Parts: sequence; structure tokens; C-alpha cells
Amino acid sequence: MTKGRRQVRLFRGTVLLTLLTFFLASCTSFYHFRPLSNPDPSALPVAKTLPGTGITVGLRSYHLAQDTHNLFGSHGLWREHVLPVLIVVASATEGQSVRVDPSTFLLNYVGKSYRSISPSEAFDIAWQANVPYQNIKKTFYYTGLILFTVVTLGLGSMIWVLPTPFSQPTPQESSFGRDLSYKAFPPKALVLPQGKLGGLTYFNVPFNEALADKTFLSLQVTVIPDNSKLSKKTYTISLPLSSLGKSQVNPVMQMLKGFF
Repeated sequence: MTKGRRQVRLFRGTVLLTLLTFFLASCTSFYHFRPLSNPDPSALPVAKTLPGTGITVGLRSYHLAQDTHNLFGSHGLWREHVLPVLIVVASATEGQSVRVDPSTFLLNYVGKSYRSISPSEAFDIAWQANVPYQNIKKTFYYTGLILFTVVTLGLGSMIWVLPTPFSQPTPQESSFGRDLSYKAFPPKALVLPQGKLGGLTYFNVPFNEALADKTFLSLQVTVIPDNSKLSKKTYTISLPLSSLGKSQVNPVMQMLKGFF
């Protein structure tokens, strides 16, 4: 085989490898949005109605791995013990509104109380599940991108695709981070008469799903009458988490999903 043919084959092999590398790395960068519905509280696994108020609170916990992955994909929430809980509040009584403050959400787990965390905090914690995978994945992606540009457009175009510093993006720069915010329970929410409101709240706990039936979520709701002569009333509600089901995970696949 002549030297020229070897160079041609080497060049073709480099092109094919570069295209394959760029394709695989590019495919792993997409985030798939999964919608979250807010059904009537009574339709959720755990629900409670405050007597004489017409207020119903329902919740569903996403402590099982498959539930969390079906909602957000394998982005580190389950691996880093970030527990998403769906809370829906409904008011069936005319003449009153209900204010719900997420800062009052507390998870009572194994004798300790954990406050809810913001979507940004959940993003920061989940990010750690992919370290050191993130730097490897970014290096892999940008190397493929640069090689692809050099092969197809020439060396002069490389400046346009040089990578930015390999650092953690802000939640607003990440589709996953924005999705955490989209699905979150709205801050200082006001439930109007005959209305309902819901969203996810996040907790970071050393969670053991076998103890779910011993875990309680408490929150405060304030009833605001339309009649200004009537006083506001605040209620504290405590609900247990649902303990049905068991996580179906393969530890090896979880490690691979951290990379891919």
C-alpha cells in the first residue's frame, strides 16, 4: 500500500470518527421536557380536607427512581437525594381565598425537619451527580465540535467554536434548570375561590424509600375572607408520604447515565 493511500484512509477514518463523536456528543446534550399535570387534590395518592373550610390539599412524592426519571430524566435528582413532591391546593368555598407560602413547607423525616429548597438549589445539588462526568462530557463534545469544524470548514473557522470555560452553568442557562423552575410551586401562591393551584417542591434529604410511610410533609395555609370584617385564619396541615412501590434501578446503568 502506498503512502498516499494510507494517508487517504487515515483521513477518511478521522472524518468518520469525528462525525461519530460529534453526533454522539450532540445527542447527549438535548433535554426532553416532560409535562406535569395538576389534577384535583383528591385524585392524588394522599389528600386531606380541612373540616369546615372547603380546602383540600393533596400530594404525591416522587421518591422512586423511575418516577423521578420519568419526570426529569437521569439528571441527578434521585442520585443526590433531591426529593420532588407535588402539592396541589384547592378551595371549594365561595367568599374566600387561600394563601400558600412555600417557605412553610417542611419534611419531617426520621425525627428531623428539612425545609424545602428552591429550584436553583435543586439544580446545584443535582449537578454534583455528574461530576466529574460533566467535564469529561464537555471535553468530548467540544473536541468533536472543533475537529468537525476543522475537517468541514477549515482551520480558520475554528475560532468560532472554541469552548467556553468548563464550568457549571446557571439554572437559567440549562434546559433542566429551567424545567425545575417551570414545575415548581409558585411563590406565595393565592388560590382563588373555586380554584386550585399546584406544583413541585423540592427537599434534599438522606432519603430511604423504605421509610416513606414514616415521613410527613407539613405546610401552612391562610384563609383570607372576602369580607374585610372577618379575620384571617392560618392552618397547619400534615400529610404522610405515599410508600407504595419500590425503585427499579441498576447501579451500573445509573453510573453510565451520569456520563451519557
